[in-house]
Amino acid sequence: MKLHILSDLHCEFADFVPPVVDCDVVVLAGDIHVKSRGARWASLAFSTPVVYAMGNHEHYSGNIDRTHSKLLDAAEAHVHVLENQVLEYGDVQFFCATAWTSLAATGDPVAASWCARDSLNDFRAIRVGEQYRRLRPDDLIARNRETKEWLEAQLSLPFNGKRVVVTHHPPLMKFVSDQGADPHLRAAYGNNWDGLMDFKIDLWIFGHTHEAVDEVVNGVRFVSNPRGYPTEETGFRPDLVVSV
Repeated sequence: MKLHILSDLHCEFADFVPPVVDCDVVVLAGDIHVKSRGARWASLAFSTPVVYAMGNHEHYSGNIDRTHSKLLDAAEAHVHVLENQVLEYGDVQFFCATAWTSLAATGDPVAASWCARDSLNDFRAIRVGEQYRRLRPDDLIARNRETKEWLEAQLSLPFNGKRVVVTHHPPLMKFVSDQGADPHLRAAYGNNWDGLMDFKIDLWIFGHTHEAVDEVVNGVRFVSNPRGYPTEETGFRPDLVVSV
């Protein structure tokens, strides 16, 4: 199966017209556009099936508890916006989630939480719950734990075909570079999910870091193909197609 892989298009800053490529499925690994606009954009931009995992920016200027349903409402039938959900297409399973992070990857989740709260726009731009309060680090830690437990349960089930995991946040810290003077800020950008590599996974697609990746680790191929912000050099290949 041929997958056209894209992430971090950030169409809220500059529009993107994808090239026509020979593929069976388009995979979007988050930060396509803010709110439900990414689902509307994908519905118009592609005629092939789309597998879409949300990023953090999809939640900007919105409520994290309502974003998924709004994207579902905006998506046409061929655009599958998935959160902690599996889509089986042909002989391939797609396991999709934003992922977020545990803020524990640098060894001090308290320090990382304070650093992230002070540094990241997520905690100013995203709201939570009926009271529409500001997002807190604990909210993301809980969602990260839920996704990890869900992946462990789903990947434990037998399946004879190919398995593709799609998350916005990286599953391994080897894909997260330094993020500034405070070393604990790195913990807000990725996960130490090395234990998940014990499961049968053929391909893991992610985004968020704005650094292109195509690497095999412990038998799993990891691919990230982010456009990033305007003028940013990320190694983006707009026509990237990967076979699985």
